[in-house]
Amino acid sequence: MKLHVFSQSPNSRKALFVNACLDLGVEAEQVDLASGDQKSAKFLALNPNGRVPVLELDDGSTLWESNAIVNRLCAEVDTALWPKSNQRYDIMRWQFWESCHWTPACSPFIAHHFFGNQDVDLGAAASQIEPFARVLDDHLSGRDWLSGSAMTTADISVAAILCYREACQYPLQAYDNIDRWMDRIETLDTWQRINPVPEPA
Repeated sequence: MKLHVFSQSPNSRKALFVNACLDLGVEAEQVDLASGDQKSAKFLALNPNGRVPVLELDDGSTLWESNAIVNRLCAEVDTALWPKSNQRYDIMRWQFWESCHWTPACSPFIAHHFFGNQDVDLGAAASQIEPFARVLDDHLSGRDWLSGSAMTTADISVAAILCYREACQYPLQAYDNIDRWMDRIETLDTWQRINPVPEPA
């Protein structure tokens, strides 16, 4: 197998984290988004959407969409990150929530602080993120992890975009449960290796 990633991408970092956390040793090949590698015919043959990450399997087939990739990587071993039980449906619930609601709500802050998009209305963006931050914070009240009693791919998927929470100034200061949960994740050696302190462009 091979991972095609852009290491600064939160979605790529999900896959890189699982690969490192489980010591899978899957080769990671960098896709230079700044040079337009994702638009090349070679890459589009792997993912016609032109997005990273992509997991290239041994039989030549490919899997795209980061949350599908992290779950597939976990299937290589027996791991609590992807339990062999109906808990998987609860995990997938949070992964769908992340891709449909959470990451889109965080993205305007990345656009403004990392890419210099001055057209972003930060007040409107704060109003957009607030209801989803409340959902996450309320769910984490009295819990260490999103699903069950240990970290799963639900936590990895939802936390990934928060690797930029300080650099992009997400308005999450009032959400103590999110802070507590992220503090737990950010103390992990693997998280620190995959998510070095970012520098705004």
